[in-house]
Amino acid sequence: MSENGKKHPHFEVNELDEKKKKSMASRIIVGVILAATGIPAVFFGGYAFFIFMSFFLGFAIYEFIHVTQKRYKWYVWVFTYIITISFVYWAFVKSNIIAYNANPETYRFTLESHFDEPSISWYALATSLGVYFVFGLCDKDFDIRDIVFLFTMSFLVGLGFQCMLFLRYHPAAMQPEKVGDHFFDWVSSAFLFFFVVIAAFGNDIMAYFVGVFFGKHKMSPRVSPNKSWEGFFGGWLLGGALTFGFACMVEALGHPILPAIHIFGTDSKWWAAVILSFGLPLIAVLGDLTLSLIKRYFGTKDYGKLLAAHGGVLDRADSLMFCSIFTSILIVVFEKGANFFIA
Repeated sequence: MSENGKKHPHFEVNELDEKKKKSMASRIIVGVILAATGIPAVFFGGYAFFIFMSFFLGFAIYEFIHVTQKRYKWYVWVFTYIITISFVYWAFVKSNIIAYNANPETYRFTLESHFDEPSISWYALATSLGVYFVFGLCDKDFDIRDIVFLFTMSFLVGLGFQCMLFLRYHPAAMQPEKVGDHFFDWVSSAFLFFFVVIAAFGNDIMAYFVGVFFGKHKMSPRVSPNKSWEGFFGGWLLGGALTFGFACMVEALGHPILPAIHIFGTDSKWWAAVILSFGLPLIAVLGDLTLSLIKRYFGTKDYGKLLAAHGGVLDRADSLMFCSIFTSILIVVFEKGANFFIA
């Protein structure tokens, strides 16, 4: 306090009760386990990453169906699984068909080499919407809210997981001459995906700790009661700095993430790296709040319990899905330029 009796503004660290301490300990333990299993899968790429992502995709589909707390008929569950999985894996089928037709004599099926852009089948979208409407017409307990929700979530989750796979596999499609080099296959081709992961999870982690220790002003109590403005700005600035630092580090080591965000070279694009590094955390917050808005509508705190204090797969993957979709779109735009809008 000053001599005239006025209090100076200062930061006060929040005291943690036993519940918050247990939650933080659980988050750290589960986070370490996820990193220990996920990081090797990302580095190995190929079928190791494919299986890893497919495992969590199965839980994600279960969670968004289950969050409605309605007892759907068995055929709703089966169809939703089939259509969501088709949204994810159609791109691999399409890219390999195109590659085969282009050169059948030398064609070889791969997950990576032909995956040059995300793709959702319009036929699958139309089929999805039509079938859900048929369910609504035949089942009095399946109304328009179920049709819109399941159609939207199957598309969103399908596209989100496909874009995550795209970010890991795309470098091989763009640099086929490097495929077969073990360092490229297992290390440098993974940098793009890690860049987006750091942007999404770096923001989440920084926002969580800043919010827990310094958060006092609620950001959106209706949607996410625990989020604070202090956590938002802390996650944005610290997460963005961490992401940009990673981009600079891999560039300095001679492995730019993409030519479009080349930083120190003669065709310097440092501004793109800055925009992505500090823009993706904002997209992460949008994804987090969007999925939170949905589960609050259905009156539940978490999508699942698979990841203990973290909640379910969708509670952790929400920000990463949105960041992956956003980054994938930018990559295609950067690479195709004006042709992207014409195609």
